[in-house]
Amino acid sequence: MHGVLQARCALVLLAALVLLAVALPAQAQGFSVAFNSQWFTIAPGGSFSGAIEVSNPGDRPAGVRVYLGDLLRVPGAEDYQFDEEGGREPRSLLPWMTFTPDQMTLEPGEKRTVLFEVQVPEDPSLEGSYWAVVFVEGMPTEEKVVEEAKEVKGPRIGIRTVFRYAVKVYATIEGTEQRAASFTDLKLEQADGGFDAIATMENRGNVCMKPKVWLELRDTSGETVFTREHVEKTVLPESTLPFKFELRSVPVPPGEYLLMIIADYGAPKMVAAQARVSLTKEQSAPPVEESSEAAPPAEETGGSESGS
Repeated sequence: MHGVLQARCALVLLAALVLLAVALPAQAQGFSVAFNSQWFTIAPGGSFSGAIEVSNPGDRPAGVRVYLGDLLRVPGAEDYQFDEEGGREPRSLLPWMTFTPDQMTLEPGEKRTVLFEVQVPEDPSLEGSYWAVVFVEGMPTEEKVVEEAKEVKGPRIGIRTVFRYAVKVYATIEGTEQRAASFTDLKLEQADGGFDAIATMENRGNVCMKPKVWLELRDTSGETVFTREHVEKTVLPESTLPFKFELRSVPVPPGEYLLMIIADYGAPKMVAAQARVSLTKEQSAPPVEESSEAAPPAEETGGSESGS
């Protein structure tokens, strides 16, 4: 009997612990953020400020917390990594940055603004771009936790999903910009129904850049017969990022083509990577009528580098 009583007590204790960990819908689902990246140009000793609008379109209160972090450059990675604590990125804005508020509760239909300010030191050695991340993350309100805890019947184990927005802030020291870039590699990888073309771009300058990158296929006469633009993404200084094009059932006849991936990154000359490809019937589809502007001829790109 004593053993049974102990077992029941243990079960009650377990149920109480599970109650605290029960899965609750993320309050972040109750708020939205205008989270486009923000870009600034500033002189040493100057300052700038920005605003991030947070709104609650839902019908319940939404809890939100705000904190700062970094965007880390990781050699060889396919993308950059978030650093919630900061302090490891030499080009971080965090030492110069303040913000308010650090948390808030938005009532249904309410809008609030997160304000941040950056005071750049009076340091003549500063050059190029610096950056930081403003995280806006959902958190449960006390009212929501109590309400949903009451709905729990019996032991339950779940996972709370937390939604987070990351607003990137970039600042470039005026008059110190150095732009340099190249494609260091071009890979062609087979895939079902086609192939992938992956070009690795290196930012060898000191400024953040958001290049326009696109792919062209040119036939044996040099005419551009197919183009596709890549979604824009930011390439941080002294780092590399891959630009991947998934080509399935390309709308051109089978045959030999020159494949080029071209980048316009704001410098007088563009850069390109290129390779010869032979498309089979399985990789191609019957030509279709398309209305697209022709890309610049190869001789206008300049700085071209070949990949294999």
